[in-house]
Amino acid sequence: MFLTGPFQRSPFYVPAGWSILLIAAFIFLPSSVLAFQSFEDFSRSRNDIGNVSVTALTDPILVKPGQAFDLHLLLKLAQGWHIYSLEAQSKGESLATQIRFEENVFQPEGEWMEPKPVITLDEALDQVVKVHEDSVQFHRNLIVPPDLKPGTFTISGKIEFRACDNKICSLPRKVDFQTQIRVSGDDDGL
Repeated sequence: MFLTGPFQRSPFYVPAGWSILLIAAFIFLPSSVLAFQSFEDFSRSRNDIGNVSVTALTDPILVKPGQAFDLHLLLKLAQGWHIYSLEAQSKGESLATQIRFEENVFQPEGEWMEPKPVITLDEALDQVVKVHEDSVQFHRNLIVPPDLKPGTFTISGKIEFRACDNKICSLPRKVDFQTQIRVSGDDDGL
């Protein structure tokens, strides 16, 4: 059955069964808008994870062959977010933050070091975990090979983490880091 009267010549004819759907859509429209708003809130919250920055630097910035130096990674998170410690929380879990080198001619000495994590109840996971909030600095000692020729060298890698805000957790995410260090020769006055 089609609409009659002035709608009969209208460019859109609505079958009788469809009019019930249109009426239902208008009745439930407010609840649809509210559902969309909560999705929008979820989406905005998820996008805050994108506000992660990683800065890599060396101390010192100029070294000699055979000398040790520190590589520092400063990770800043959006307010209200945290990442997990480098230490595994329990057997078989994948929450621990991991740092891997991709390009590095220097010899790592020891393990990555982190500040003392905060022990907290993670409501998103419903368990007590070790976390870092807002910002955290990881560092590792590296040694310049004794036979390395002078020049500027790149150190790069990825830091893999999961971020949570006590409502939701991100999937594991990898963020690149990169810095350079200059290795001097004997005549550079170091």
